[in-house]
Amino acid sequence: MSIHRIVVLEDPAAVSAADWDTVAGNSLMSSYRWQSFWAAAQAPSLPRSRTAIVAVYEGNQLVGHCGAYRYPYPLPFKQAWQRRTARSLMWPINPVNFHKPPQVHPAADPDQVIPLLLQGIDQLRLKWLAPAARLVMLDQRRDARLLGHLQKKGYMIAPGITDTQLDIVWPNFQDYLGQALQGRHRNYLARCYRKAIEAGAALKVIERPSAFQDQIITLLRNVAARNRSETLYDESFLMAAEQYLLRDDIVVIGAWLKGQLVACTINFRDGESLIQKSLGMDYALAQSLNLYRLIMAEGIKYAIEAGLSSIRCGFSQYDIKGRLGFDQVATLSAIKAAPPILSRLFTYRSGAMQVDNTTANSSPDTLVDSSGNSQPGKAGTSL
Repeated sequence: MSIHRIVVLEDPAAVSAADWDTVAGNSLMSSYRWQSFWAAAQAPSLPRSRTAIVAVYEGNQLVGHCGAYRYPYPLPFKQAWQRRTARSLMWPINPVNFHKPPQVHPAADPDQVIPLLLQGIDQLRLKWLAPAARLVMLDQRRDARLLGHLQKKGYMIAPGITDTQLDIVWPNFQDYLGQALQGRHRNYLARCYRKAIEAGAALKVIERPSAFQDQIITLLRNVAARNRSETLYDESFLMAAEQYLLRDDIVVIGAWLKGQLVACTINFRDGESLIQKSLGMDYALAQSLNLYRLIMAEGIKYAIEAGLSSIRCGFSQYDIKGRLGFDQVATLSAIKAAPPILSRLFTYRSGAMQVDNTTANSSPDTLVDSSGNSQPGKAGTSL
């Protein structure tokens, strides 16, 4: 019988990067460099955000792991000082969260390793005195084995965030426009591009994002403040990305208006997918030109040209994303709380995380993006 041991630690340096990435495969958000980046990139808070690693060894071989973090989410108060105060006071009720589902070495037996990883998660939850552990964005089919183990370990499985996804099947951007978009949406997007270009706008991938750190964090904070939230990132997170991530891991797309950066998206390449993660905007300059829609389209263009297989675009603004060809993807959340009756409290989904079919199917295109009347992205963390 194999002898396994569970390790719970907060310093990534205690684990071999090569061993960790052998288990992670080609997933960025399960990788060793992501663990190091996220530890340095989280926004400062009181109490301080925390990160940790749960690992399972068979002898000296790493056979499974998962990366965890605990971030004090703010409540949607109007004033920043109120949000900061609330998230400090409510720190004790914040759960343990995970970047990706637990990973198992390709040569190991998942049915042996997964229960041990879940046992390690229990140990971490107790160590941090957290009331719950929560895994999100789970897929019914892809994660079927994991979901079975989660239920056996006392996790409640609940409907999760409605994600959006575009599968890339076109050789170039023009074919995407011609085949993925309805004629009226394609013509509208063309008018948006034309209007923006006539106004002096330019859209492109930023080659060295850290050179624009101050402007980018200001744009992200604009979106967070508009949505009565706070950014997830430290003001120097792009320097951390430059230090820990590979050059192609992070893709920042910017929109300039007469030489001024007025909108951006923060994207990560996770294997063969582009994850469009965060939005930043100068509303006074960017909104009337529909730059929200255009920088999303530029992300699609980048993914096609890079040969990626899909784009994941998060929650909110389902109507705009649907017009750009994105499909809605149902996900599941798994929560284990102590006592178990509290699990349902951690299944909360805001309105932006669920599809409003009435809005999604009825609002017409106009020359002012519909984000002018609704929230363009919750907490500056999703498009």
